[in-house]
Amino acid sequence: MVPALPLRHLRRLAGMKQSHVADLMGVTQPTVSRWENGETEPFVDMRKLIAAVLDVPVIQLFDIDVSQL
Repeated sequence: MVPALPLRHLRRLAGMKQSHVADLMGVTQPTVSRWENGETEPFVDMRKLIAAVLDVPVIQLFDIDVSQL
C-alpha cells in the first residue's frame, strides 16, 4: 500500500463525486477509489489531469513539503 494522496480531500472541496472525477478523466470510479485509499498511485501524467480536473496546483498531488523548496 502506498501513502494516500490528498485526493479525497481535494475532490470533496471541489464538491465532486468519485464517479464524476472518473468520467472527466476517462477512468473508472474504482480507480479513483483505489487512488484515494492508497491502494494504487496514479502516474505523473494522470496527476496532471487530476490537478486540472480539480483546479488545484499539481504540486498538491505529490508528497512534497513545499516549505523546503
